Amino acid sequence: MSISSLETELPAFGLEKPGYVESVFALVFVWGFGDAVSTLIALAFTGDVGMEANPFVRQLLAHHPLLMLAMKAAVALIVGVTLLTYRDTIERVPLWRSWILTVTGLGTLIVVTNVYVGLSAI
Repeated sequence: MSISSLETELPAFGLEKPGYVESVFALVFVWGFGDAVSTLIALAFTGDVGMEANPFVRQLLAHHPLLMLAMKAAVALIVGVTLLTYRDTIERVPLWRSWILTVTGLGTLIVVTNVYVGLSAI
């Protein structure tokens, strides 16, 4: 059996680059829903608003957690709509996909940290 016949018989495994809309959805999901829920998890288990690093979010949590949820939902909606509206312009920027992936990765790290803080308080 030759190598060329093996190449045609074996399935090709490869990762496709995520599309623009999928990347924006992931970014909005992580920074909107993921960050808000993980912040509430950390607050629920620690009971300490002072552990929140962001002073603006800390103030919102001190008044009422729903204010923080409303703010994060509004910001995620504005960011998502803006990124989708200016898609043509953003896709012309070099390394736009890397930027979105990096920001989504940082958001994921923050979500994991928030969950860790909440679970370590148990």
